[in-house]
Amino acid sequence: MIKARRIYYTLFPALLMVLVALIPLMGILDEIINLTSLLFFIIEIVYIIVLFLSIIINVILCIVLVKNMFNDITISRGKCVLAIILLLFFSVIVMPYLYSKYILKKTIKVISLLLYLISIVFLAFVFAFGYNTKIKMTKEKEKYEKKQAEKRITINENNNLFAFEFKIGYEKSNVGEYDLYVKNEERNVVFTEFTYDTNLYEQKTLEDYLLKGVADIEASKKDAKVYKEKELKEEDGKKVYSIVYEGKTDKASPCIYRITVIQFDSNPNYMLYTVMVTLKDEYEKLVPELDEIINSAKIVQNN
Repeated sequence: MIKARRIYYTLFPALLMVLVALIPLMGILDEIINLTSLLFFIIEIVYIIVLFLSIIINVILCIVLVKNMFNDITISRGKCVLAIILLLFFSVIVMPYLYSKYILKKTIKVISLLLYLISIVFLAFVFAFGYNTKIKMTKEKEKYEKKQAEKRITINENNNLFAFEFKIGYEKSNVGEYDLYVKNEERNVVFTEFTYDTNLYEQKTLEDYLLKGVADIEASKKDAKVYKEKELKEEDGKKVYSIVYEGKTDKASPCIYRITVIQFDSNPNYMLYTVMVTLKDEYEKLVPELDEIINSAKIVQNN
């Protein structure tokens, strides 16, 4: 029984020490291995369960040890709890020693103490190495993500007359009759554009095309209503006329439909009719990004 207890007071503190030392390494694996991997997910769950059980067992051992240490002394419950917490925190270092001194009433052998201390130093090194590596990887990832966020890709509409700039993550697709269809799956943003030559259509003004878009939204969306009133901006050699609607289809979540018509001073015969669609709950935080897309509109070649 004594030998079994001795194993408890040596094995479980050591196990806890090993598990704590592995925490940064688990973080590194998170960065390297695809988290969708079922095997790695199972390993993480097992690791968390073993760590949790190890903490519980060490708490129990600490309670037993504190009772033996203060067996002949009257101590308040608060001080007893504090002693248990401190002992648990330093359990990997002092628990075997205190067990030998207060329960076995023996002095721990120097060689055993040295071996234990060496193992502590080694695992402390593992923890420090893992922690520093994880911090370095995190900083490199943040630097890469910041660099990616600053990148822009230019996408031409199908006539190659006009173009817009988008952040990394937006992808062009050929959908229906759109002159430009771009989608960002991660941000739930859809950008569509038609290029109209006003010489070929009845609609001639910004107002004409904007009202046409409003009519389409009101006819096709449920509970359609104005989210933001009409706004006309004139800058950088172009006119930007927009209105924002909210609405939804039968099964979809409420969405925002931002209708914008763009006309260039140097090429006034063309109207760029755009609609950007986002989830209503996400629209406000996406406004700067959507503004940037619209403001990036440029002429590729005059016709």
